[in-house]
Amino acid sequence: MTMGMPGREPRHNLGEAIHRLRARWGWFFAFGVLCLAFGVVALTMAAVSTMAVVFMVAFMLIVAGGFEIVLGFNSRDWPAFFLWVVSGLFYLVSGAFALARPEVAAAALTVLVGAGFLVAGVARIWLGYKLPAGPKAYIVFAGVVTTLLGALILAGWPGNTLFVLGVLFGVDLVFYGASWIALGLKLRP
Repeated sequence: MTMGMPGREPRHNLGEAIHRLRARWGWFFAFGVLCLAFGVVALTMAAVSTMAVVFMVAFMLIVAGGFEIVLGFNSRDWPAFFLWVVSGLFYLVSGAFALARPEVAAAALTVLVGAGFLVAGVARIWLGYKLPAGPKAYIVFAGVVTTLLGALILAGWPGNTLFVLGVLFGVDLVFYGASWIALGLKLRP
Protein backbone atom coordinates (compact mmCIF):
# COMPACT_ATOMS: atom_id res chain seq x y z
CA MET A 1 0.00 0.00 0.00
CA THR A 2 1.08 3.54 -0.69
CA MET A 3 -0.66 5.00 2.32
CA GLY A 4 1.22 7.83 3.95
CA MET A 5 3.37 8.58 0.92
CA PRO A 6 3.02 12.23 -0.13
CA GLY A 7 1.54 12.79 -3.57
CA ARG A 8 0.14 9.28 -3.93
CA GLU A 9 -3.45 8.19 -3.52
CA PRO A 10 -4.18 5.06 -1.48
CA ARG A 11 -5.26 2.12 -3.62
CA HIS A 12 -8.79 0.91 -3.09
CA ASN A 13 -9.82 -2.68 -3.35
CA LEU A 14 -13.19 -3.31 -5.00
CA GLY A 15 -13.59 -6.58 -3.13
CA GLU A 16 -13.18 -4.82 0.22
CA ALA A 17 -15.69 -2.14 -0.75
CA ILE A 18 -18.26 -4.76 -1.77
CA HIS A 19 -17.63 -6.67 1.45
CA ARG A 20 -18.32 -3.51 3.51
CA LEU A 21 -21.49 -2.82 1.51
CA ARG A 22 -22.86 -6.34 2.09
CA ALA A 23 -23.73 -5.38 5.66
CA ARG A 24 -25.94 -2.60 4.29
CA TRP A 25 -27.74 -4.57 1.58
CA GLY A 26 -31.07 -3.96 3.30
CA TRP A 27 -30.70 -0.20 2.92
CA PHE A 28 -30.15 -0.53 -0.82
CA PHE A 29 -33.14 -2.85 -1.05
CA ALA A 30 -35.36 -0.54 1.03
CA PHE A 31 -34.35 2.50 -1.03
CA GLY A 32 -35.20 0.57 -4.18
CA VAL A 33 -38.62 -0.39 -2.81
CA LEU A 34 -39.28 3.25 -1.88
CA CYS A 35 -38.32 4.50 -5.37
CA LEU A 36 -40.37 1.75 -6.99
CA ALA A 37 -43.40 2.65 -4.85
CA PHE A 38 -42.99 6.35 -5.71
CA GLY A 39 -42.78 5.39 -9.37
CA VAL A 40 -46.02 3.41 -9.18
CA VAL A 41 -47.72 6.35 -7.43
CA ALA A 42 -46.36 8.72 -10.10
CA LEU A 43 -47.73 6.45 -12.83
CA THR A 44 -51.17 6.17 -11.22
CA MET A 45 -51.32 9.93 -10.66
CA ALA A 46 -49.66 11.09 -13.90
CA ALA A 47 -51.27 14.55 -13.98
CA VAL A 48 -50.20 15.31 -10.41
CA SER A 49 -46.72 13.97 -11.19
CA THR A 50 -46.52 16.20 -14.27
CA MET A 51 -47.34 19.25 -12.18
CA ALA A 52 -44.77 18.17 -9.58
CA VAL A 53 -42.12 18.00 -12.32
CA VAL A 54 -43.13 21.45 -13.57
CA PHE A 55 -42.96 22.94 -10.06
CA MET A 56 -39.56 21.34 -9.46
CA VAL A 57 -38.20 22.75 -12.74
CA ALA A 58 -39.68 26.16 -11.85
CA PHE A 59 -38.03 26.08 -8.43
CA MET A 60 -34.65 25.15 -9.94
CA LEU A 61 -34.93 27.96 -12.51
CA ILE A 62 -35.74 30.54 -9.84
CA VAL A 63 -32.88 29.47 -7.57
CA ALA A 64 -30.37 29.29 -10.46
CA GLY A 65 -31.56 32.64 -11.79
CA GLY A 66 -31.20 34.28 -8.42
CA PHE A 67 -27.67 32.96 -7.97
CA GLU A 68 -26.72 34.02 -11.49
CA ILE A 69 -27.97 37.56 -10.88
CA VAL A 70 -25.98 37.77 -7.63
CA LEU A 71 -22.92 36.37 -9.40
CA GLY A 72 -23.35 38.93 -12.19
CA PHE A 73 -23.54 41.88 -9.82
CA ASN A 74 -20.53 40.56 -7.91
CA SER A 75 -18.55 40.43 -11.18
CA ARG A 76 -19.11 44.00 -12.36
CA ASP A 77 -15.43 44.29 -13.25
CA TRP A 78 -15.93 41.76 -16.03
CA PRO A 79 -17.11 43.46 -19.27
CA ALA A 80 -19.86 40.90 -19.91
CA PHE A 81 -21.33 40.88 -16.38
CA PHE A 82 -24.53 42.31 -17.84
CA LEU A 83 -25.07 39.06 -19.79
CA TRP A 84 -25.02 37.09 -16.52
CA VAL A 85 -27.60 39.42 -15.03
CA VAL A 86 -29.82 39.16 -18.13
CA SER A 87 -29.42 35.38 -18.21
CA GLY A 88 -30.32 35.18 -14.52
CA LEU A 89 -33.37 37.38 -15.08
CA PHE A 90 -34.44 35.09 -17.94
CA TYR A 91 -34.20 32.06 -15.63
CA LEU A 92 -36.03 33.90 -12.87
CA VAL A 93 -38.86 35.03 -15.14
CA SER A 94 -39.14 31.58 -16.74
CA GLY A 95 -39.40 29.95 -13.33
CA ALA A 96 -41.97 32.46 -12.12
CA PHE A 97 -44.00 31.94 -15.30
CA ALA A 98 -43.90 28.17 -14.78
CA LEU A 99 -45.23 28.65 -11.24
CA ALA A 100 -47.95 31.03 -12.40
CA ARG A 101 -49.00 28.98 -15.47
CA PRO A 102 -47.94 25.36 -14.82
CA GLU A 103 -50.18 23.95 -17.57
CA VAL A 104 -48.50 26.14 -20.21
CA ALA A 105 -45.08 25.25 -18.83
CA ALA A 106 -46.02 21.54 -18.94
CA ALA A 107 -47.02 21.94 -22.60
CA ALA A 108 -43.71 23.63 -23.42
CA LEU A 109 -41.70 21.00 -21.54
CA THR A 110 -43.63 18.21 -23.26
CA VAL A 111 -42.75 19.63 -26.70
CA LEU A 112 -39.11 19.94 -25.66
CA VAL A 113 -39.03 16.34 -24.40
CA GLY A 114 -40.69 15.05 -27.58
CA ALA A 115 -38.34 17.00 -29.82
CA GLY A 116 -35.36 15.92 -27.73
CA PHE A 117 -36.33 12.25 -28.03
CA LEU A 118 -36.85 12.63 -31.77
CA VAL A 119 -33.45 14.27 -32.33
CA ALA A 120 -31.65 11.86 -29.98
CA GLY A 121 -33.27 8.86 -31.68
CA VAL A 122 -32.29 10.00 -35.16
CA ALA A 123 -28.74 10.67 -33.92
CA ARG A 124 -28.54 7.16 -32.40
CA ILE A 125 -29.74 5.57 -35.63
CA TRP A 126 -27.17 7.53 -37.64
CA LEU A 127 -24.37 6.76 -35.17
CA GLY A 128 -25.38 3.10 -35.06
CA TYR A 129 -25.04 2.79 -38.83
CA LYS A 130 -21.64 4.51 -38.69
CA LEU A 131 -20.19 1.97 -36.24
CA PRO A 132 -17.74 -0.39 -37.89
CA ALA A 133 -18.79 -3.43 -35.83
CA GLY A 134 -20.05 -4.48 -32.44
CA PRO A 135 -23.48 -3.85 -30.97
CA LYS A 136 -24.59 -1.90 -34.03
CA ALA A 137 -28.09 -3.45 -34.13
CA TYR A 138 -28.76 -2.62 -30.46
CA ILE A 139 -27.86 1.04 -30.93
CA VAL A 140 -29.96 1.33 -34.08
CA PHE A 141 -32.86 -0.41 -32.30
CA ALA A 142 -32.54 1.97 -29.33
CA GLY A 143 -32.55 4.86 -31.79
CA VAL A 144 -35.69 3.59 -33.50
CA VAL A 145 -37.49 3.22 -30.15
CA THR A 146 -36.42 6.70 -29.03
CA THR A 147 -37.44 8.22 -32.38
CA LEU A 148 -40.86 6.55 -32.23
CA LEU A 149 -41.36 7.72 -28.64
CA GLY A 150 -40.50 11.30 -29.63
CA ALA A 151 -42.84 11.12 -32.63
CA LEU A 152 -45.66 9.75 -30.45
CA ILE A 153 -45.20 12.53 -27.90
CA LEU A 154 -45.21 15.21 -30.59
CA ALA A 155 -48.16 13.65 -32.44
CA GLY A 156 -50.25 13.63 -29.26
CA TRP A 157 -49.35 17.16 -28.23
CA PRO A 158 -51.00 19.22 -26.71
CA GLY A 159 -53.56 16.63 -25.62
CA ASN A 160 -50.94 14.56 -23.83
CA THR A 161 -49.45 17.49 -21.91
CA LEU A 162 -50.92 16.54 -18.54
CA PHE A 163 -49.53 13.03 -18.43
CA VAL A 164 -46.34 12.68 -20.53
CA LEU A 165 -43.93 14.18 -18.00
CA GLY A 166 -45.58 12.32 -15.11
CA VAL A 167 -45.47 9.00 -16.95
CA LEU A 168 -41.81 9.46 -17.91
CA PHE A 169 -40.99 10.44 -14.32
CA GLY A 170 -42.89 7.40 -13.00
CA VAL A 171 -41.24 4.98 -15.43
CA ASP A 172 -37.83 6.39 -14.51
CA LEU A 173 -38.53 5.89 -10.80
CA VAL A 174 -39.78 2.33 -11.35
CA PHE A 175 -36.63 1.32 -13.24
CA TYR A 176 -34.39 3.22 -10.82
CA GLY A 177 -36.03 1.48 -7.89
CA ALA A 178 -35.78 -1.91 -9.57
CA SER A 179 -32.06 -1.39 -10.15
CA TRP A 180 -31.48 -0.58 -6.45
CA ILE A 181 -33.54 -3.61 -5.43
CA ALA A 182 -31.43 -5.80 -7.73
CA LEU A 183 -28.22 -4.34 -6.27
CA GLY A 184 -29.45 -4.92 -2.72
CA LEU A 185 -30.38 -8.51 -3.49
CA LYS A 186 -27.02 -9.07 -5.20
CA LEU A 187 -25.20 -7.74 -2.12
CA ARG A 188 -27.24 -9.86 0.29
CA PRO A 189 -24.90 -12.34 1.98
